[in-house]
Amino acid sequence: MTSPRPDTPSRRERHKQDKRSRIQAAALTLFTAQGYEATTIRQIAAEADVAAGTVFRYATDKADLLLMVFHDVIAQTIEEALAPERLTGPLSQVLPGLFDPFFAFYEARPALASDFLRLVLFHDSPWRARELEQGHAFVAQLAGLLRARQLAGEVTADLDPQTAAFALFSLYQACLVGWLSGGVTLANTRAQLAALLALQLRALQAGAAAGGPA
Repeated sequence: MTSPRPDTPSRRERHKQDKRSRIQAAALTLFTAQGYEATTIRQIAAEADVAAGTVFRYATDKADLLLMVFHDVIAQTIEEALAPERLTGPLSQVLPGLFDPFFAFYEARPALASDFLRLVLFHDSPWRARELEQGHAFVAQLAGLLRARQLAGEVTADLDPQTAAFALFSLYQACLVGWLSGGVTLANTRAQLAALLALQLRALQAGAAAGGPA
């Protein structure tokens, strides 16, 4: 009799993951169709074919559940945004396109995105903490991109990549909040972000060696 490989999930873990996936899929479907406020935990449990109490094993409350749903989807969106083929070319082309996958996801469900953003800012829960960690990880990856361009001479050598990455991400968040708050079209939001990133890029490239690092 052979024992399972250490990195192979046990039947119990697979069962738990299956339940979580069903709960996430049901929650996203109902939140999108009915809205966050109108959707109940009982409805989500019925859609996922689990007991209502089972939902609370994965999220502390409905707000935490919405954060859990968005966490995995945003993880996939980050992977798409940072795909190698999207990171080729000059920064003037790369930076604006870096946030396109996020806007595309939120565009499909703007009301739900507003609820998510509100909860990320103000709701204290386990999945909020994980979401904030995910945001920090994305900024760190963006800093890695800037560091590589710095070594290539495209970005000024006296720049702190982590600080610059945080500044770029903050510009995106400010534009996102402005759009989700209403009164600004997505097209105008994208144009505004592109203009802000171009302005920031001028600072990033000021003093950069034309022929690369010395």
